[in-house]
Amino acid sequence: MKKKKIFKLLLRVFLSIVVLIAIGGAYVYSIMPKSIGSPIKLDQSLFRPGNEIKSTRFIGKPAIELARLIRSHQATSYDIVKEHLDYIRANNYKYNAFIFLRDTEALADAKRADEFISKGDTLNKPLLGIPISIKEMFWVKGSPSTMNAKMYGFIAPEDATVVKHLKKAGAIILGTTNVPYMLQDYQTQGEVYPTANNPYDTSRTPGGSTGGGAAAVSSGFSTLELGSDMGGSIRIPAAFCGLYGMKPSFGTVNITEGIGADTATRFTRMACASAGPLARNPQDLDLMWQVLKTTPIDKNFQKPCKYLPVDPKPLNGYKIAYMGEWKHGNHKAEIGDDVKNVLIRLRDSLSQHGVTLNNTAPDLYDEMEKNFFGSFCSMMAEGQPWLIRKFIGMDLKKWSVTDNVPNNNFQAGLDALKDASDAKWQHLVKERNSLISWWDEFFKEYDFFVCPVTYGPAIKKCPSFSEITLEDGTKMPYFHYFQYTIIFNATGHPCLTIPMGLNKPGLPIALQIVGPYYSEDRLIHFAKLIQPLVGGYIQPK
Repeated sequence: MKKKKIFKLLLRVFLSIVVLIAIGGAYVYSIMPKSIGSPIKLDQSLFRPGNEIKSTRFIGKPAIELARLIRSHQATSYDIVKEHLDYIRANNYKYNAFIFLRDTEALADAKRADEFISKGDTLNKPLLGIPISIKEMFWVKGSPSTMNAKMYGFIAPEDATVVKHLKKAGAIILGTTNVPYMLQDYQTQGEVYPTANNPYDTSRTPGGSTGGGAAAVSSGFSTLELGSDMGGSIRIPAAFCGLYGMKPSFGTVNITEGIGADTATRFTRMACASAGPLARNPQDLDLMWQVLKTTPIDKNFQKPCKYLPVDPKPLNGYKIAYMGEWKHGNHKAEIGDDVKNVLIRLRDSLSQHGVTLNNTAPDLYDEMEKNFFGSFCSMMAEGQPWLIRKFIGMDLKKWSVTDNVPNNNFQAGLDALKDASDAKWQHLVKERNSLISWWDEFFKEYDFFVCPVTYGPAIKKCPSFSEITLEDGTKMPYFHYFQYTIIFNATGHPCLTIPMGLNKPGLPIALQIVGPYYSEDRLIHFAKLIQPLVGGYIQPK
């Protein structure tokens, strides 16, 4: 009898545990992100060698030159676009830059552009007939938008606001370009699309997350790319692929209407992210920027802004601050010899042309890095239950260790995941505004600030977030290689990547120029002034 009672008691305990596990499992299932749509079917011919094309008359030509040829009736948009599409189909397998082509739609758009030209209807269409590419995260109607994750079998139902605006300006969208899984890597690899390769060395990455777009522009597949930058995602691919790339001031270009695969979530927090152009020369960059800057705003996240006018002063009227290895506390953001050499070369060239230079920077590195981690994690945490925030924290801890020593600045991110309140978010916004004010004072004395983009050239492809093997065989923690970008995502200042030519092995090396808020036009003007002093874009062999 006693044994029977014990058995019944144990059975009740067991059943209670089973019920609790079932309830817990149901709860976890209910809060986990759900798959959307069916798996994307890729056009596999894009990733195999295609037929060689006879003519490459228009391939690699600047966008401004193609625009002149079209408007002067020396070439048609249709012929230019068709040649680019044929060239992509013949060669995309080398770099996996494009993941989707709009052959039929692009050619139809090109025909319409030629009709506009024949009628003289070119007003407010600065990109009329020019073939460009779009980062996969932006909606292009009928194109996949999966963020390279299997759980998102999503086809864009319409164009993103910024894509509509580019089309309105006459741009011909060739297709969409490769991105890393969930856009969260400095390499372009994931679950849906083949890994992207660097046009200068296919064993290396083109960077991320606008890696496919950078490879497309660098290899001549596209003239211009619409990218985005939340932690270096324009600047690093531009640096790795020898391009000019601009991260505009935070809040200038609409990056919230028509992005990603999740159409249900509504968020209120936004920081760090900007949409911007990549190009092979500053003139083309300017051409696209003049369109992007007039994109209709999302009133939930943007306010109208007033851009600083271009200063007509000569080169010797500029005063520039610069920094190589930026010391902060007991640490420093290291750079390799290739970057040191081009920084010295640019410094000496500017000095010879009468530019006033000073090796200085505000002592704000740690505060900027903390604010980036805090802001990023606070955005991720918005509306998420405690368990999901724990999972996010576990995933993001790959960012937190350098040389087996915890990065104390990352604790700001963990704190934001623990406290997902609006009060915490507002505290981070207040911190960010304080940092911006410090830089505002700095830019009263200096026109621009020059610093590295990365430790060195494009890295060899490796498992995401694993140690990076440098050219001399030494190992470096993954995020040590990319320490100069996230800090300016924290404050939101505009940054322009300047290609400085190739190193001895033939890989691009770059620097970035940072300006005060809304100084994009000034940055591009300065890039044009110093164009003869830098290596610039050099076509891959």
